[in-house]
Amino acid sequence: MELCPAVNRTCIALLLLLFAGLGRLYAAERQVVLVVSAESSLQDLEPLEIQKLFLDLAVLRDGHPMHAIRNVSDEQIDKIFLQYIVAMSQSAYDRRILTQVLQQGRPRPPEMKTKAQVIEALAADRYAVSYMWLKDIPVSPRLRILRVLWTE
Repeated sequence: MELCPAVNRTCIALLLLLFAGLGRLYAAERQVVLVVSAESSLQDLEPLEIQKLFLDLAVLRDGHPMHAIRNVSDEQIDKIFLQYIVAMSQSAYDRRILTQVLQQGRPRPPEMKTKAQVIEALAADRYAVSYMWLKDIPVSPRLRILRVLWTE
């Protein structure tokens, strides 16, 4: 049984649209974004401010210090953090943070081991900033995306 040429063209067009949509969905899953509480007044951070924040240096907004929350929920996002956000190796980052802890008495930036912990910490603190996979951000009025940090 043969289908008419118009049906074949329609089927092919629908398949192409489906594959194009899947490609966009995959691309969205491969983005790391900077995230804050929906209650945060923060509108944007420059790349240097983001790096300073995650190196535990002072970044102020509205007279309040911002707080970095390190997302260590998976190995891939941790590698992206080290390479694209702080531009350091793991050992250099650890030395830098340890030096600040010992010399200035500052606590290490909190490290969250699960996505749920990151979401809860952000939602509870309007001055907290973290990063997540775009696909892991729930459709929720509790969080807001500031910018894309990395895309594959």
